[in-house]
Amino acid sequence: MSPKQPFPLTGRVIVVVDDEPDQLEFLATVFEDNGATVHTAANGDAALEVARQVKPDLLTLDLEMPGLGAGEVFEVLRTDPELEDIKVCIITGHPELRRLIYDRSVRRPEGYMDKPVDEHRLMLNVRKILELAHNPA
Repeated sequence: MSPKQPFPLTGRVIVVVDDEPDQLEFLATVFEDNGATVHTAANGDAALEVARQVKPDLLTLDLEMPGLGAGEVFEVLRTDPELEDIKVCIITGHPELRRLIYDRSVRRPEGYMDKPVDEHRLMLNVRKILELAHNPA
């Protein structure tokens, strides 16, 4: 077993998408504190723009936000050849909206979390997603 890395997300780029400023800041801070380079977006249109610019390792996506809806953003992420390899973790305070993502005919997200999110659970999920992405079985 390898020793625990002090900054497990060093070298990773993450885009955090959420229209709630407190949630956006919390998620960005957790990822930055763990070594990631973080970019943020407060709506779907900005999320796609930032994703195209930085080609992140992971994009966290809130399901309810203004502008282009999360379902549409997710579908673009899965069908656009420029974006289709981006790992997606859905983070939502509205689990009833889960169908917006799971009822689509595209590949499912790599992760899903309900709000409120705690730092420990967030990091466990994100590390699992990124390790699966870089260490296929």
